[in-house]
Amino acid sequence: MSTLISILLVLSIILLGVDIYLRTAKKEKKNISKIEKFESIQNLSNTMKLEAELTPLNWAYLIIRHGGERGKDFKISKDETTIGRESDNDIALVHPTVSRFHAKIIQNEDKYFIEDTNSANGTLVNGIKVTRELLHDGDIIQIGDVVLVFKCL
Repeated sequence: MSTLISILLVLSIILLGVDIYLRTAKKEKKNISKIEKFESIQNLSNTMKLEAELTPLNWAYLIIRHGGERGKDFKISKDETTIGRESDNDIALVHPTVSRFHAKIIQNEDKYFIEDTNSANGTLVNGIKVTRELLHDGDIIQIGDVVLVFKCL
């Protein structure tokens, strides 16, 4: 039994590594295209130059690691991204252990925080119950019984 668990753990680590590698390769292609776009508009107005310079080259997303839609990912593109069971949330996790409006992710410059919004089952980051916590790349977030991985590139 422990051999089977070890094999599954190794396979999970390998799959996560492949996923990270593929997403990093996509990010590098996107960064190159953003640089090309900026260079192509350098001769345009100052307003357009300023807008191109302010476009962030980093972004964050959540991947469902355990739950009904395992493998699904959500890009975090707003200053405040809500998570919960209701469809009104930016990230809707349809699971009975997830509160209607469970938590939110707040982006402050290049930092991301998760904040529990008085949910019934709480929000955990790396196994520790939190009310507000700074997120780092690779953090494991548990919303009810749904487990997500935070990725920041």
